[in-house]
Amino acid sequence: MPTDAARRATLIPEYARLTRRTIRDLRGRVDGPTPPEIVRRFLWFLPLSDDEARAIALRLR
Repeated sequence: MPTDAARRATLIPEYARLTRRTIRDLRGRVDGPTPPEIVRRFLWFLPLSDDEARAIALRLR
């Protein structure tokens, strides 16, 4: 699967709808994953850096 900028721009908004609720549900749990970890799990096919995953998670909160 191509991971160029155009592909990211297309896929991230679609997955954002899926991950937004998950981040809200898991954010308050003591042993739950952090929002950037949730983003990386949903966008496993894109090579995201820590900063990119964090930025996406902040936009989804």
